[in-house]
Amino acid sequence: MKLEITPTAKEKLNEIPEGKIIQLSFDMGSCDIVNNIYEMKVVERREAESDEKIIHSENLEFIVNEDFEDTYEHDLTIDFRNNFFVFKNRNQIFNNRIGLRYV
Repeated sequence: MKLEITPTAKEKLNEIPEGKIIQLSFDMGSCDIVNNIYEMKVVERREAESDEKIIHSENLEFIVNEDFEDTYEHDLTIDFRNNFFVFKNRNQIFNNRIGLRYV
């Protein structure tokens, strides 16, 4: 998967303490296939479960659902604008108001 982190997003994500990992979990109650991630969770570093995988980008690690890459057509850019993260690719903006929550 091509996962790009913009400099503004990377600056914000680099504030996450050691020993933590970013979890991108789909909201299974959402009807909207591409806007179903509304927050990025910062959790204790752990191994991926059987229905998850770990994606590496820009020295950051993300735990994602196993079908995460297919949902975003194997191309995702994470940006940070107006105090929110923005998920987009070359064709569209998926969600422009994603928060960051420490669990």
